[in-house]
Amino acid sequence: MAPELLLKQGKNQYAQLALELFSQFAEVKPYESPQERLRQRNAWVIDAKARYSHEWESAGVIEGELMPEEIGNVLALRQTQNHELGLSVAQQLQSLESLIDQANTAEGNLSEADLKAAVTRGQQRAVMLYQAELQAELQTINSLKQRRMGGGQP
Repeated sequence: MAPELLLKQGKNQYAQLALELFSQFAEVKPYESPQERLRQRNAWVIDAKARYSHEWESAGVIEGELMPEEIGNVLALRQTQNHELGLSVAQQLQSLESLIDQANTAEGNLSEADLKAAVTRGQQRAVMLYQAELQAELQTINSLKQRRMGGGQP
């Protein structure tokens, strides 16, 4: 992550570096798949960190001559731990977002399948009712014709 000192100039004004980063990030091509979009964005972040790391390597670091070496080592260790923790959280967040996308897709597919099943059941009931009605009608007509022709004998 870039130090805030390199990204902001004053309270509400961004530095040139921040404007460049925003502009470059906006150029990341959107993909239809949320997973692919997330993968592309994460790849851009990794690439940007590599390209700009020289600009923020020393930002926020206190001059070594002004403090004892032990304190400098502790600060460096803390910064490394914070950076690693941030990367871990980002990876976990990416996994969670991917899981949420998969759940949403599965839920949408399930709803579609449920709707299709309901339509099919309705069609099946309509066919069965019509078949029963038609059979009863044909039997009744046949029975009445036989009575009329045969004098009531089936």
